[in-house]
Amino acid sequence: MGKEIQHKGYSSEEVAEFRRRLEEETAVVKEWFDTDAFAHDEQMTGIELEAWLVNENMLPDPFNDVFLEELNLEQVVPEIAKFNFELNSTPYKLKGKTFSKLEKELTHLWKTCENKAQEHDKHALLIGTLPTLRPHMLDMEYLSKQNRYAVMNEQVMKMRDGKPLYIRLEGKDNLYMYMDSVIAECAATSLQVHLSIDQKNAKRYYNASILAAPYLIALSANSPYFFGKELWDESRIAIFEQSVDLAAISRKGTQAKRVTLGNGYVQESLFELYEENTYDYPILLAELAEDYDVNKLQHMQLHNGTIWRWNRPIISKDKKGVPHLRIEQRVPSAGPTIVDSVANAAFGIGLLDYFANLESPPEDIIAFEEAIHNFYKASRQSFFCKVRWIDGKLHDMRELLLYEIFPHVKQALLKRGLNSDDVEYYMEQVIHPRLQKGVNGTIWQKAFIHMHGKRFQELLENYIQNQYSGKPVHTWEL
Repeated sequence: MGKEIQHKGYSSEEVAEFRRRLEEETAVVKEWFDTDAFAHDEQMTGIELEAWLVNENMLPDPFNDVFLEELNLEQVVPEIAKFNFELNSTPYKLKGKTFSKLEKELTHLWKTCENKAQEHDKHALLIGTLPTLRPHMLDMEYLSKQNRYAVMNEQVMKMRDGKPLYIRLEGKDNLYMYMDSVIAECAATSLQVHLSIDQKNAKRYYNASILAAPYLIALSANSPYFFGKELWDESRIAIFEQSVDLAAISRKGTQAKRVTLGNGYVQESLFELYEENTYDYPILLAELAEDYDVNKLQHMQLHNGTIWRWNRPIISKDKKGVPHLRIEQRVPSAGPTIVDSVANAAFGIGLLDYFANLESPPEDIIAFEEAIHNFYKASRQSFFCKVRWIDGKLHDMRELLLYEIFPHVKQALLKRGLNSDDVEYYMEQVIHPRLQKGVNGTIWQKAFIHMHGKRFQELLENYIQNQYSGKPVHTWEL
């Protein structure tokens, strides 16, 4: 959800003081990078998983306040709209049976959420975009009650001088609409995978996360329908980017978009991203910490949370006060099941390992502009596009994933020392047959609609029953 705030507006003096503190904290972080102050211990991972609440007619149901209050679980928190919520896993060391532990924990949390929703004759649902969402539901009355969201919306629209946001997608169908708030962000629910990294290889891992993005989209695509229209295979990419459209001009003279794959590869260190944050992006939430301590980075963290890079850098501290670096990979779509989501996370980590440890850095081979092209081609067509690979040639996405990338990812996970049975299960029983069949969440949804017509309530009723089974999406029937 991000840090809650107390104030509902900021004076020019408060914004100026926030900026002063932000620059002061940025200077501290620069010193940490210069002195190699970040931890070099075992790598960790964790998952955030965004979800929906729907009623018996499969329409979004804005009751997350009651739902969350009755659940009373620290690991289940609100999201931007009253019909969204988020699950947060425990952080795990990346060794042994990490992924089966993640699946066990998230399955227990998810079943608890399902049961609570069913007590109210409603359902919890893991999906990227909800086909039954209606335009009138993207209204401020559906915004979650937390101050953070209302103030963020007010600030975004203020910075746009009240100019409406323009959502535009062109696929099999076309969508053109104007929005007077940022609540359309709620329509793009995702899987967020956290990976701690060592300072010495942070640059390689961050650039690897950019290069990995199109393959993770193709693998996890689960967002073909928005307002009943068949758009991109991963429509949530365009929806999210356009729902918080606040392009600023960077110091380099290029556009610094608020939701972005990035403005280029990292050249020297991840500090470049924090420097961009501070000097290229206007402040949205100027909440001043009452217990200000420059070393806690309260203002930097709040500001970083309002810049939605698809690969977000994060600095946190352990119990001993030692700073840690990690990457939050925000590209994969939510769902279709917990096992699919955990398998996607495992594949993503293995893919980063593979890219980051190639003898020749792939970012030296694939231009950033080409990585961007790959990203949007995958967003539009998932398995059915051609992308530029490190041999300089265009390849069919699914064949590239199946025959070239998959074996390297599996080996990277084994080389990391993860339990071989875990790796075998998630790679050979979940990912490999998904690639062989060419079936992700999007392909299943489109096949259902093409077979039965645009009966979205029936689609979701079938989807939920399959989701309840816990079986991976490639095994679902139509």
